[in-house]
Order: sequence, then structure tokens, then C-alpha cells
Amino acid sequence: MKKKLLILSLIGFLATTVKASSIEVSGDVSGLWSADTVFVMSDLSIAYGQSLEISPGTRVIFWGHFRIEVQGKITAMGQAGDSIIFTVRDTANFHNQTTERGGWFGIRFTQTPNTNDTSAFSYCRFEYGKAFGDSVQQNGGAIFAQDFSKLRISNCLFYHNYSFVSGGAVYLWNSDAIITNNSFIDNYAGNTGTVYGYGGGICVMHASPHIRNNYFSSNLSTGVGGGLSMDDADPVFYDNIFDGNYSALGGGLGVLRSSPSTTFSNLLIVNNEGLYFGGGLCCIRSFPVFSNLTIADNACSYGGGFYCNDSAVPSMYNSIIYNNYGLGISVYIWDVRSAPNFYYCDIEGGAEAFEGSGGHEGYHGVYQNNIDNPPAFYGLGNFPYQLTGGSPCIDEGTPEATFLNLPGKDLSGALRIWNNRIDMGTYEFNGTTEILKPEKEGLEITVIPNPFVNKLEISFREVTTENLHFIILNQGGKAITCFDVPAGTKQYLFQNQEDPAALKAGAYFLKCTGSKQNIVQKIIKL
Repeated sequence: MKKKLLILSLIGFLATTVKASSIEVSGDVSGLWSADTVFVMSDLSIAYGQSLEISPGTRVIFWGHFRIEVQGKITAMGQAGDSIIFTVRDTANFHNQTTERGGWFGIRFTQTPNTNDTSAFSYCRFEYGKAFGDSVQQNGGAIFAQDFSKLRISNCLFYHNYSFVSGGAVYLWNSDAIITNNSFIDNYAGNTGTVYGYGGGICVMHASPHIRNNYFSSNLSTGVGGGLSMDDADPVFYDNIFDGNYSALGGGLGVLRSSPSTTFSNLLIVNNEGLYFGGGLCCIRSFPVFSNLTIADNACSYGGGFYCNDSAVPSMYNSIIYNNYGLGISVYIWDVRSAPNFYYCDIEGGAEAFEGSGGHEGYHGVYQNNIDNPPAFYGLGNFPYQLTGGSPCIDEGTPEATFLNLPGKDLSGALRIWNNRIDMGTYEFNGTTEILKPEKEGLEITVIPNPFVNKLEISFREVTTENLHFIILNQGGKAITCFDVPAGTKQYLFQNQEDPAALKAGAYFLKCTGSKQNIVQKIIKL
């Protein structure tokens, strides 16, 4: 039984012994937030040496465009099925780029002393964060970190956040944060003016973070990297999915002015779109080593799959670039100083189909042991880009792969090298059909009624074992709304209450995301 409503105004200090249904906070804060709802009434500050802990299940609602400035430590450790939610009271004008209204100002680590203990977020939902202001304040819609590396973010959902410039959800400047097992959905970086935005989901600048096992979908930037952009970066970067993002350059991912020391691997880059160059991936004055990428079903005016510019010399191993659309269906090379290298890849059209000044007779990269054959993707289930038994990409990767220092498993969690030789692409074929089945049978879903009016019942074959994120997208791939289903659920009732006017009559796609899962069901709203 919840205790009766108790509203406290806390200015200067929050006592750790307070437990209430709701509280109001302002100014300097520390201690424990264990209320059901915390109303943030002004900018908050956590002083150096102080710490703030937020209990699972807490809703943190910002009354206006306020922020949490962290000079000490913050921990918000939710649980599967009992998330911590950061949101704003009034979302009106959120999409208006000329005002701060409609969003809160994020959690900001601005030169936070690294002598503090690690700040951490787990099983949190960040929505309607809005970075709007002067200089660096225009970056990082939900989380901003500058010159601070003791930051961990895991199992979180970043939905519908915005930055006027870069890092629609998260911005890292000289911050070696650890970002794992998160979903970035429908975040937006940039504006319609003359300043381009970088990294609709995440923007990394001059940093070496760990970014692993994340899912990027329906994010947008006006400059580079619809899902993620990195500039002068040296991250640990693997097991990430970029699906259905959009940008001017690099619809899924953009790599600028970077010479990473580790191999970027197990990246699934599919269904993304670029306005100008590089529907899936772009490299600008960069020298990364890629291995086991699948770049497919992306579209762009120039370079449907992969784009290089400004003396970019990346090297790509054991990868598939197929079924992309645009001039230079697989690869577009803007300048003759750029020379991407390809080894043991399956590339549609081959090197003779490379377009741009650096294509055709201008191409002078290394192109060895590559093939041009349809990869025979499975096309069904949770892993539609897995290989079927007849794929020409099986056992056709580099004969010796230890120099690449790849993870021991592929994107689905299967053993990376099977039959003593690596496959091309994100997924390794293990010689049987077992891997083609869903990892978790409980994620098979049924939705009724379909068509529906305002209520939709989602049933699972088995009780869910993890916290799941659902998004409803229109037929153009834009996210309309999203919701969480907690672990331990057998049936879940979705009611169109968050924004009834947005979900009009018509056809939609219901997408479920979990640990590397991607289940899509067509639904019809009456």
C-alpha cells in the first residue's frame, strides 16, 4: 500500500530518510530519492564529494527546461521491469528549434573531477531531453559529458531526445564512458539553419569510450551519422546495430578524422538513408579497420552502402556490402586521395562499380580475394541478415583472423569462427539451422485485436525474461510512440494514451527490441 501523498520542497539538501509518494526538489541535492515521483522545480546541482542515488521505479519529472549538473556522483540503478524515468511535465514545443520549451536540459557532467566515484545509469528511460543554449550547451540532449570518464550507461532507453547541434541523446567530449546494451530510438541532432548536427543518437569527440551491444533506430542528424558520429575518436566499438537511421552523410554511422587502435567489428548497418552521401556508413579523413560488417538495404543519392572522402583510407575485412541503392550502389569515393581497402568481402558490383573521383580508373586501394555474389540472407525471424546454408559467404573470410583481435562471438552470440575459418558478414553460420531460430522463444509475440481501435493486447509465447522496448513506427519508418514491457510479463495491454492524436487511423509497424532482438509485426489502427 502506497503511503499518502506528501509533497516536500527541498532547497539545499534532500534528507535520505524521506520516503513519500511525491516530492519537489530544487537547488543542491544529495542523498536518496525513493519517492514514486520526483518533481524537479529548478536547475539541480550535485556538489563535489556529494552523491545522489535514485531508487528503482522513480519517475523524475522536470517542471521546465532544468538540468542536473553533476560535480559529484549520481547513480540511477533501475531494474528490469522497474525502470527509472527521466521526462518533462509539458512536451508542447519540443519540436520547436527556436525555444527551450518542451524539454528538460539533461544530466550534465561538465569537467566533473575524476576523483569522484563512478556515476552510473542502468534500466533508465530518458525522454524529451533538449539541449538548447549557448556553446557546448547545445550538445547532448539527455546526457552531456565533458572531460569526465567515470560514467557507465547500460540497459537504458533513450527515446525522443534532441540537441540543437550534436549528440541528440548522448554527447561525449574527452569522455571515455562505457555505454552498453542500450536502445537509442527517435533521437535528433541538428537544426534547419546553417549549423550541421552530428550523431542523432550519440556524438563522440576526442574520446575513447566503450560502445558495445547497442541498438540505434529511427535517429536523425542533419550533418553526419544518423545513429552515431565519432570525430578524433578511438573507441572500443563492436556488436552494434544501426537500423533505419537518417542523416545527410552516413545515414547509420559516421567516422571522421579518426585512426582507431582496435578493429570495429560485428556491426549490422541496414535500412538507413543518407540525403547526400553514404546511406549506411561514411568515412571522412579516417583510417579505421572494419571486420565482419553487414551493410545492406541502405539508400543514398551517392554511395548507397559506403562513402569515403578527404583522404580516407579505411580497411575492411570479412564484410558484406549488398542490396544498397544509389549511384555507387556499394561504394562511392569522392576524391582520388581516398583509397579504401577491401579483403575477403562480398561487394555487389565489385571494384569496377565504385563511383566518384576515386572510383573506376581513380581507384588505387587494395582489393583482394573479394567476391560479388548474392549473400543469401535468411530473411526471416530475429536475425534476417544471417546466412543460409548455401551462402557463398560461408568460410570465405580471411584464412587467418587473429591479427584482427575480434570478439569470440558474433552479433547473435554464436561462436565467431566455425569450421576453422571465419565467415563474411555480421553473423557466423554454424552448420545447422538452430542459430536461425530465435534465441529466446518467449519473444515470439501475438497481437490482438488486429486491426485495433485504442487497445492492443500483446501476448508472449513464454513469460519474458528481460525488459523489452516496443516502438510503433509509421510506414515511413518514423517512431510514433514507444513503451516498455517489464520482465516477467506474459500479456501486456497497450493503450493509446501517451499521444492519441499522433496515432491516427492507418497501418503501422510494431517493433520489439531486447538483447539483440528485432521483432516486427504489422498492425492496423482503426
